[in-house]
Amino acid sequence: MLKLLWKTLLVSPAFVGVVLASNSAQAQSASQFEINESATQGVELAQAQDELLQKLENYSQEGNLNGKDQVTSVSELRDVSPTDWAYEALRSLVERYGCIVGYPDRTFRGNRATSRWEFAAGLNACLNTMERLIQENVAVLREDIEKLKRLMQEFEAELAALGARVDNLEGRVAFLEDHQFSTTTKLVGEVIMAATAAGGSRSSEDNQAVLQDRIRLSFNTSFSGEDLLVTRLSASTGTGNDRFTLNEPNLRVINPNTGQPIGIAFAENTLINPTATQTFNIGPRRNEENNDVTIDWVGYYAPIEPLDNWKIDTYVTAWGGRWHHFVPTLNPFFEDFDGGKGSLSTFAQRNPIYRIGGGAGAGMSFKVGFLESILGPTSVSFGYLAGTANNPCLNGGGDATRDDCITGKSTNPATGQEYAESDGGNGLFNGNYGALAQINGNLFDVVNIAFTYVHAYHKPDSPIFGSGIPYGPGEVGTSFANFSRSELNNAFAGGSIGEPGTDTLAYNTNGDNANDPLQINPFDIGGKVTNSYGGQMTWRVAEWMNFSAYGSFTNVRFIGRGKSAEVWTGGGGFAFPDLFKEGNLLGIFAGVQPYHGGRQRPYLGERQGFFNLPSRNPITAEVFYRYQVTDNISITPGVIWIANPDQFVNIQGADDEVIGTLRGTFSF
Repeated sequence: MLKLLWKTLLVSPAFVGVVLASNSAQAQSASQFEINESATQGVELAQAQDELLQKLENYSQEGNLNGKDQVTSVSELRDVSPTDWAYEALRSLVERYGCIVGYPDRTFRGNRATSRWEFAAGLNACLNTMERLIQENVAVLREDIEKLKRLMQEFEAELAALGARVDNLEGRVAFLEDHQFSTTTKLVGEVIMAATAAGGSRSSEDNQAVLQDRIRLSFNTSFSGEDLLVTRLSASTGTGNDRFTLNEPNLRVINPNTGQPIGIAFAENTLINPTATQTFNIGPRRNEENNDVTIDWVGYYAPIEPLDNWKIDTYVTAWGGRWHHFVPTLNPFFEDFDGGKGSLSTFAQRNPIYRIGGGAGAGMSFKVGFLESILGPTSVSFGYLAGTANNPCLNGGGDATRDDCITGKSTNPATGQEYAESDGGNGLFNGNYGALAQINGNLFDVVNIAFTYVHAYHKPDSPIFGSGIPYGPGEVGTSFANFSRSELNNAFAGGSIGEPGTDTLAYNTNGDNANDPLQINPFDIGGKVTNSYGGQMTWRVAEWMNFSAYGSFTNVRFIGRGKSAEVWTGGGGFAFPDLFKEGNLLGIFAGVQPYHGGRQRPYLGERQGFFNLPSRNPITAEVFYRYQVTDNISITPGVIWIANPDQFVNIQGADDEVIGTLRGTFSF
């Protein structure tokens, strides 16, 4: 039956045209919704195979006189008229033998050119039909049989080869059916192995050259051909504390008695440097570092069409959701969704505004038709993600030492007393959350621009640019741009206060934010409310060169302190795809990572300007070259240079850091 099915399907250009039209429609549908490439890579093939099998089933009755969709009269073909020169021949094939059925839309498309292979396939179908009719004692005209014999002699070679090809294809289909993992699910994997080392005045003496890995396995499931369920497993050895640290960072603090700055030296090797973070350092969780396997993303994409010609692409995630999963980030070639084929650094991947907020929630994207005449194809995206949405505790889970439910406040390691502010809440609406809105436009099919707004709340220990995690060093920017209370205060408690040769000042030991001018405790802060505004653009200068850039501003309000801060960032770069070889990529990116700017600082009591940060910007430059060894293997050497990596005054000399990396990526 399968052989007859394939032979029948290959009757004419109709089947070829149906397949091409279907693939084109599928590609157009996919282009309407920005989906994580690492999640959908490979699932397209699975969907295409499923669609092909479905078409085979739909057309399995072609050539059957009793099929309910069988064209029984040539008049049913909408583009065939009695004046056409082939009208009588078609009428004989359709009405007498049922060899030809046309396209599903009841058209024949006779003006389309055909090859000898396609003609042979149609001839073979008619031969099979006549053979069946003769076996059923149905009259067949002798002249038609004679014509077919002559055609069989003319196309003898093609018919023989066609039979062999169908037999071979039938065997391959049977093998796939017997060995397939699932009829709805495709496995996609990526393994990164990266050798990396850091050096420079800011790099801790304890930092060593390392060989780290990160593994992602995605089960991509489609139930209708248009939806997509992503379940991703992840394991790594380069997250959490297994990242480069700083060498005794120094902070300027104003002495309340003299008005002059004094020094605070944070404990060495205790403050992880977010500016040095690379994409393979973005692992499943910050406290799972030894290739512990965990589910780090569960998300579902589904389109809905409430009205004709109006499609809304929806996204729901129960764990590990990120804005870039469904919002266009407009940084092609550098952006690989924190995978192993784009930039090395997280800073060059995308605008850091997309790292504000993350977790569980939902989003949507749809086209805005009335703006298309002005801005070109335009889409609008909205979303809400909560960082601790799965935690029903009112409080707790706020720092790196406590994941349990608590009713009080955490202990300040610098004072031994409770923090003045609570650890913040949890749940879908009472903990870390982010709300995003973005409009994206296409100008002249050359330049894409987008404007983004994110409103977010961050628990005291949560980094601002940490994608919603409850504690940790953040994924990009300086420690003071992220302002994680536990990260800063733990390093502060283990350090020293006072310039050499001066009396050391005391910590604020009573925990009530008293105004004692001889007591210092600058990091007893509460939660943070942020409003961020960003813009990004990409310009395809030529086939061999692309330019992209972004910038954003974040206003930070410290709960319980009455002060706010400013965080700025911006960057741009050139990408040169297919340089020296197809699949290769040269990337050059530079800019300023998120840094704490402005003049207002959080402070204790009524004394303003209690500590003063140096205004040195963390300038970053990256150069990498991805060499595509095979379709599944690439090697990427690169160098990252960072000046003033954490805004600190460096009393030891040049204030910079250099990171060298050789990354190998295996994808399947």
